[in-house]
Amino acid sequence: MISKSPLLLLIVFFLHSTLLAQINEGGMPISFITQKHGKTITEKYEVKTFTQPNIEAIEQEDLQEAEKGRPYRVAINVPVNLNLQNSGTWTLLDNGDKIWRLGIKIPAAKALNIYFSTQIDLPVGGKLHAYNQKHSQYVGAYTHLTDQFKAIEMIEGELLTLEYFMPAGSQTLPDFNIESVGYFYRGVGERIEFFTNGRPVDSDRADACEVDVACSEILGWESERDAVVRYTFVTGNSTFLCSGSIINNTAVDCTPYLLSANHCGEPTSSSQIADHTWYFNYQRPTCSIGNTNPYNGAQSQTMQGGILKASSELGTHTTSSSSQLSGSDFVLIELSNTIPTSYNAYYAGWNRTSSGATSGVSIHHPAGDEKKISTFSSTTATATYNSGWAGAHWEVYWDATANGHGVTEGGSSGSPLFNSSKEIIGHLSGGAASCANTSESDLYGKFNKAWSLDGNTINSQLKSWLDPNNTGLTSLAGTYAPCGSTSTTYCTATSATCDEFIRSVTLGGIANTTNCNYYTHYWQNQPIDMAIGLSYMLQVNTAVVGDSIIYFYDGDQLAAWIDWNSDGDFDDAGELALSHTFTTSSSLPRQSIISVPFNATPGETRMRIRITYDTSIDGPISPCGNSEFGEVEDYQINITGTPLSTLSEKESSPLLIYPNPSSGIFNLKINAEGNNIHQISIYNTQGAIIKSINTNNNSTQIDLTELSKGVYFVHLISANEKYIRKIILN
Repeated sequence: MISKSPLLLLIVFFLHSTLLAQINEGGMPISFITQKHGKTITEKYEVKTFTQPNIEAIEQEDLQEAEKGRPYRVAINVPVNLNLQNSGTWTLLDNGDKIWRLGIKIPAAKALNIYFSTQIDLPVGGKLHAYNQKHSQYVGAYTHLTDQFKAIEMIEGELLTLEYFMPAGSQTLPDFNIESVGYFYRGVGERIEFFTNGRPVDSDRADACEVDVACSEILGWESERDAVVRYTFVTGNSTFLCSGSIINNTAVDCTPYLLSANHCGEPTSSSQIADHTWYFNYQRPTCSIGNTNPYNGAQSQTMQGGILKASSELGTHTTSSSSQLSGSDFVLIELSNTIPTSYNAYYAGWNRTSSGATSGVSIHHPAGDEKKISTFSSTTATATYNSGWAGAHWEVYWDATANGHGVTEGGSSGSPLFNSSKEIIGHLSGGAASCANTSESDLYGKFNKAWSLDGNTINSQLKSWLDPNNTGLTSLAGTYAPCGSTSTTYCTATSATCDEFIRSVTLGGIANTTNCNYYTHYWQNQPIDMAIGLSYMLQVNTAVVGDSIIYFYDGDQLAAWIDWNSDGDFDDAGELALSHTFTTSSSLPRQSIISVPFNATPGETRMRIRITYDTSIDGPISPCGNSEFGEVEDYQINITGTPLSTLSEKESSPLLIYPNPSSGIFNLKINAEGNNIHQISIYNTQGAIIKSINTNNNSTQIDLTELSKGVYFVHLISANEKYIRKIILN
């Protein structure tokens, strides 16, 4: 990010037995396999040693560049000219196969990586690997089936070995030339430490005030977390890192678009994107306050390359000085391949109106570290970045939260700014906020400016790409793969007169306050994530138009339905989520604990909330049809998980169930003061509720002797926690 030293970094990885890096076939290098079977290759191979860059001079340059707001450099790319013809050593194996190996060494490097002069295609049968000196890290195999690539992932240590396998009988050599080697002197983080047996190799981490996305602040923002990636690129002889977000388009077709900041490399052609590397899911699984918990940073997943679609660099609001930005500072890139479904990428929603936000978050990779979340609750203000395009940015001030005071740092550049409806409204350019200056602000390029105002051509605006069918939508919800608009058709419902109405709805992280609109469809604006087997509190407030004293009429009917099986109606058992007929003694808000049944269909479905007048005028309340008075609101529910995926079986859990298995009598106890059991529900494996018990003690006993032998699930709600346990009746 500008004026914050955007950390820009190139790192790509593979673990030994799991496909985690650039999409390739995996597997050990042939030399490893040969040694494993007792046929040690004794022949030495050539190691090319290059001079270590002048670190003192580099650090001085970094300080000067940081003061000017330049990107944060983490590696120097040392020029070389290496290929199979002028370097390395060939070894003939007993069966006629051959391997070529070349060692590349630069003293004191924390890590090395390779850049080729052109995109690489390998011959049929050939396999390319790279590995470190201790053989604790290797990447590949790259084969003829691997998509074209121009870089090899970062390898731990000062010595990197490149190995090419050529099967017996093959006459075709790969045509590649190594043009530079990345010398990493900082910014390698825990991706590298995994291969050094946890030995610290990098002190340049995110500052201690930053908040992990595994902490409680992420609740309600889990989908948006899955949209954020970090990516790396090369400019000149250096390597840098930025953040960005996968973003949805109105065709909802999973086109892998990524939105980020233009100043992250200022690309003007797709050739400048070829060596970009995209990192998905680089995040801690548990909350680490102050970055103190160890983490296997090699678990993230990556892709490489892309196509430039549009940027403010190609627009009409160009810069007049090196301290300014081009327009709203946006870039849109289409990744070179479909994102694997195993990456669980979320295609984030967006809002292109000129409205700011009263609250929201940004999710990003400060200092190239694991994902962090920063929170704001004050209204964004229009701002101008360094005398650039007037009013093209949002100014944001960050809040202290339960686990820190998230801000941004170098490496956060390009990260998305989400409003309270979980829509992108901006992308980070820079600012003065830091852990040392938490009261300062940051500036985000406005999404609505990037939509169509940065320029007049399709390569200078988002509109043509994110609304390919020219629908005119001003906002769009996010989605996971498989993409595609829901095809389920629901009955219509509305009212003729706005009198009593739904004032606010709170559920699963959304709090939606509105005026009366007869019927409103919040399908794309505020999706609600709910996990199978868990329970959520639904709260609904009502009001009367033009009256600040009366909030409902005696006899008003309020109800909510959720289509758990996504069959297009609200008629099935268990789909009535809330029901209340108001009397003079009724109170607000109306509340209902909603438990997502085990047989709920994962994916998108609908919740409908309705208020009508009494039965004498509008008849019994129904999810369908018209009423004389009242209002109807529809919401999108995203059902996630399966019964087994939501099980909590931690040995350290305070919940005890014994004996288990049992012939019918189960004892339940919570060993935590003040955490009494409130509700117990027993489900069968088909997701049907078999039994429900209410209590207010820290221990109780349930009798299931009347049930058939088999597996059941206990869903328990206590004062502080929710638990799901598997029990066996024998």
